[in-house]
Amino acid sequence: MSLPAHEELIREFAEKHLTGEENNDYHIRLKLDHTMRVLDNARAIIEAEKITGRTGELAVMAALYHDIGRFPQFARYRTFRDAESVSHGRMGVLALRGLDLPGGFSPAEWRLIRAAVGLHNAKDVNPRLRPPLATMVDVTRDADKLDIFTVILDYMEQPHTPGRAVLFRLKTDPTRCTPAVLNAVLSAGSCDYSLLRYEKDFLLLMTGWIFSLTYATSGRLLLERGLVARTFALLPEIPESEILKAKVLDHLHARGSANF
Repeated sequence: MSLPAHEELIREFAEKHLTGEENNDYHIRLKLDHTMRVLDNARAIIEAEKITGRTGELAVMAALYHDIGRFPQFARYRTFRDAESVSHGRMGVLALRGLDLPGGFSPAEWRLIRAAVGLHNAKDVNPRLRPPLATMVDVTRDADKLDIFTVILDYMEQPHTPGRAVLFRLKTDPTRCTPAVLNAVLSAGSCDYSLLRYEKDFLLLMTGWIFSLTYATSGRLLLERGLVARTFALLPEIPESEILKAKVLDHLHARGSANF
């Protein structure tokens, strides 16, 4: 597998969507940077979880190409919100079908890579997926979530720049979250995007992701990078936040992600 050739392809594909217009180019570069960090996350997970051989190589490819659909999505619709445009996973499958891809993988393996790209952003993944596709999807989804934590926390900890919001026009209020979102995450570990009203709701949504991470390594990286602590530092200071924090830490400890 020639990883540099694939990295060059994704960079060239992304840069074809640059126009010289500031807002457009900011968002294209945002997703290219995200892509490369997700690749790094995936490689860290693969190494630590001892995912070897061809399965590991295919999982690397799935992570690298997971958001290739984001570039034509933003160019065409001027949004990253799938609900207002199209599924970026599906768009990624179409993009891969239209590219002259580097060698090293068989047609059957490219079908697996495209399938993983198409599934990485699904709300729910069929638990009966079989290896290597199941592993490819699991690695990609964990690696993706790890970087989304970083992107969202960086955004919320810095002054907001007009035109560069990444939280889908949610209301800004440092003290408020939606009770239905908090209750859903506390009880089930997840909630529907349609319930989100405030920026803090997105933090709660992300916190719920922790319960669905596949690999203990992913939870460990969240802790080691300080992402769990940063998330709870930004949540409203209410008793429910402390209850949720204890539940998250207990879960990570039980999964072997933390020693405390």
